[in-house]
Amino acid sequence: MARAVAEDRADLSGGRPVRTAVRAAALEGFDRHDLEVIERIEDPTDGSLRYLFRCDDGALVEAVRIPLLQPGHFTVCLSSQAGCAMACDFCATGRLGFGRNLRAWEIVAQLMVVRREAPGRVTGAVFMGQGEPFHNYDAVIQAARVLAHPCGGRVAQKAITISTVGLVPQIRRFTAEGHRFRLIVSMTSAIQERRRGLLPVAGRWDLAELADALRAHHEATGARVTVAWVLLGGVNTDPAEVEALAALLDGVPFKINLIDVNDARADGYRRASDAERDAFIDALQALRVPVVRRFSVGRGRHSACGMLASRRLAELQDAL
Repeated sequence: MARAVAEDRADLSGGRPVRTAVRAAALEGFDRHDLEVIERIEDPTDGSLRYLFRCDDGALVEAVRIPLLQPGHFTVCLSSQAGCAMACDFCATGRLGFGRNLRAWEIVAQLMVVRREAPGRVTGAVFMGQGEPFHNYDAVIQAARVLAHPCGGRVAQKAITISTVGLVPQIRRFTAEGHRFRLIVSMTSAIQERRRGLLPVAGRWDLAELADALRAHHEATGARVTVAWVLLGGVNTDPAEVEALAALLDGVPFKINLIDVNDARADGYRRASDAERDAFIDALQALRVPVVRRFSVGRGRHSACGMLASRRLAELQDAL
């Protein structure tokens, strides 16, 4: 039966005869769930494939299959909530408002559906879709454990990334529990007042509290802290940001992932120009900060980061 689960079989007998009584006992009280796929949209420019799922209560969530550099390997961007309560000012998903937390099986099911249809191996998972993963902490951690299990998602723990906008108590809990999943913190600004305008969560836990939690995480794990930075042209690419970030994380080894803003409506925001981006990178590298520029996928199909609350999703919700 474990083999059947690992091989994504609908029949849980496992391919070898299993005594009826044994199978019945194992499946007693077992309720097999799945998500309904109501739309698949491929972006031919980068090979990403967006899935739109409908849950049993009608909630709509999305996942994105992302091709990796190694041919035939994919990672899946997973949603942890229907909508999002964080209301980040530059994010389309936040404008949908909060629907509900996804159950652990609904998170796992996203990857399992994608894996069954993938023309290769799913070797990674990133919790960067709809929702704030640490706002649904218990279900996300439970799902991540299932995804890492040999009879579950079969994804290495180090290949599972959980992103957060900075929920400090949950970061501390994550550290204390000793999880081996990767943690990324979306900072986007190292200047408190500016960050609070971009990410309202900064009004609950300020940058000093966030930095203390990240310092504790580094001390407990020995791992370099990974900071995500959504580049907003004319907003957070100035030298003051670099100076503030260096001071904030002084003594903490960190790297920064730069991501261009990708908003379905982009109200009041624009992508950083090449000159702005290059100057920001040069300033970081002058301080010996490792910089990784992340290229978003699915921009043409409203499935890149910050675009999962696409116009199509809103239209479908209104129609239900």
